[in-house]
Amino acid sequence: MRKIYLLSLTLLCFVFIKAQQTTDSLAQKPETTKFTNAEKDFNDWYISAFVGANALQNSDLVSWGDGKFIPGYDFQLSVTKEVTHAFGIALMGQYGKTRQYGEGNQQNYINAWDGKTEYYGISLIGDLNLSNLFRRIDNDSPYRWAWHVYAGAGLIGYEAERKARYNYGDGSRHNQWRTIDDIDLDDRSFYAQVGTGLRYKLSRRFDLEMKAMYVMTGDEEFDASGAPIPGVFTLADIEEGRDDNMLTLSIGAHFKLGKHEESLQWHDPLTSISAIPAAANVPCADDDNDGVCNLYDKCPDTPEGIKVDGAGCPLDTDNDGVFDSIDECPTIPGPPTNNGCPKPIVEVSIGTIASSISDLLQGIEFDYDKDVIREVSYPKLNAAFDILQAHPTYKFYVEGHTDAAGSVTYNQNLSERRAASVVRYLVNKGVSSDQMVPVGKGESDLKHKECDPVSNCPAWKNLENRRVIFKPYGESIDGVEYQQ
Repeated sequence: MRKIYLLSLTLLCFVFIKAQQTTDSLAQKPETTKFTNAEKDFNDWYISAFVGANALQNSDLVSWGDGKFIPGYDFQLSVTKEVTHAFGIALMGQYGKTRQYGEGNQQNYINAWDGKTEYYGISLIGDLNLSNLFRRIDNDSPYRWAWHVYAGAGLIGYEAERKARYNYGDGSRHNQWRTIDDIDLDDRSFYAQVGTGLRYKLSRRFDLEMKAMYVMTGDEEFDASGAPIPGVFTLADIEEGRDDNMLTLSIGAHFKLGKHEESLQWHDPLTSISAIPAAANVPCADDDNDGVCNLYDKCPDTPEGIKVDGAGCPLDTDNDGVFDSIDECPTIPGPPTNNGCPKPIVEVSIGTIASSISDLLQGIEFDYDKDVIREVSYPKLNAAFDILQAHPTYKFYVEGHTDAAGSVTYNQNLSERRAASVVRYLVNKGVSSDQMVPVGKGESDLKHKECDPVSNCPAWKNLENRRVIFKPYGESIDGVEYQQ
């Protein structure tokens, strides 16, 4: 019992809360006024006139085929009410005459036949403006072309006549035009049509349009073929069981009525929404005048005239530290000292590079009587590494030299090991092994030749004889065969 009581109380509370919310929402509903003609900003009525040609299709007597084409004529006059920017309804009157023919030797007549049908109709046509319906709101291009599609139905009356094409002098009544069908405009003469048109805005008052329509008469005798005769093959049996249809192709003009500058069919309401500037309804402070409110500006002190992004910070497309507004090369990184443009590349010859590295490695030290590089020489080798990294296409000989102390054979072996030690150090740092070829020269090419024997020279001269130098790969070196 207690559970039922609690459940009932909960339901009552829920109903009371929902009723209160509904009352509040109704109380807050803004007042509205009825939309009247006086508040319209666009013209929404126009009259149209079209003239063109027609041709029967899907009928017993036809307007084209077997190398022949005999079109008729068609006139259309309509009044259109634009319901929205993309849809209108037109009341259209239509008048015209078709021309058609048939080969009668398939029937019990030897003559070929000619026909003509004079028609008049009235219909309601729906007009869908596809261009305005699918137009993007960010499309600011001039709006002067529009694609329309049409569909509608109404009543049609007609008089269809037929005669034999050739006169054989027998006085036959078939040699003269005679009425086959005379259909009044009533509820039994229903017809429909669909089509499309391309419209061009010529001026404030006039539009031009080319239009094609497919008319479905709903009648098998519209082409003057007559009613079928049971048991007899007649003209009406060529396209048995298929209603006569007609194509019309016409060109016309629309005259827009009203006092306003623009017609509703040429206006996209979404454009009006998207064209409202944000600042028009939301005033904000902008101390640096960059177009971004202080509330959202992440760079509030941007100099005047500098382009900024949505966060109010200067644009720097190439991330080189030079703002796009003053960057002479905004898409290519370059230093500020060159106005944001890259400095021209100066190609340095391989000989100059070899000399520079050799100068850097002057006085490189090894452990006594070993190929182990002393730590004090690491900065020199690191500097050589930077140069080699900057010129990866250059290839060098790395020559190791000793002083004159010791035997020739010993010095040769020691120089080879020391040259290989330098190459190994640089390769471990990241230089390609293909960029360097170690060569041992021993004591064969002393820098100070007078230091043989070593007792003839001071210590500093003997030190300079113990050196590692770089030479361009491919140069002639005594005792080394160059391989391409």
